[in-house]
Amino acid sequence: MKKVCLYSICFFLIDFLVKLVIKINLNLYESIVVIPNLFSLTFVYNEGAAFSILEGKKVFLVLLGLILITILFLYLRKEKLTNYKITYYSLLIGGILGNMYDRIFHPGVIDFFDFKLFNYDAPIFNLADTFIVIATILIILEGVIKYGNSSREK
Repeated sequence: MKKVCLYSICFFLIDFLVKLVIKINLNLYESIVVIPNLFSLTFVYNEGAAFSILEGKKVFLVLLGLILITILFLYLRKEKLTNYKITYYSLLIGGILGNMYDRIFHPGVIDFFDFKLFNYDAPIFNLADTFIVIATILIILEGVIKYGNSSREK
């Protein structure tokens, strides 16, 4: 449990520092092209959740983050933690904390990864979002593997 707390704080700090660099070096809506026609760093505030859903529901999203972190820590107190679980739960909690911090102290979540894929302008996102998505994929993958193994044992 201590490792999850420590690693979550580390992931939160990485997200915080990257967002600070973006905020210091770019004006709002300013873009730096990294790979032409593919990837830019663009500073925007997202006042909602993923894909700007629940836009303007800051209090709800902060409370949801607090509830999720509380549930996760209550669950983790009982869970046997492998290094794999420590990693993905730390990513998840660190990502939630990163976006929750932005919602509390900024007009919205600081987003900056801006991809254009095959003429599709993808939603702009941040490192905390990436942590949350990776953690979710790993949790699902572990569940699928466990389900597959339990199905074969029957």
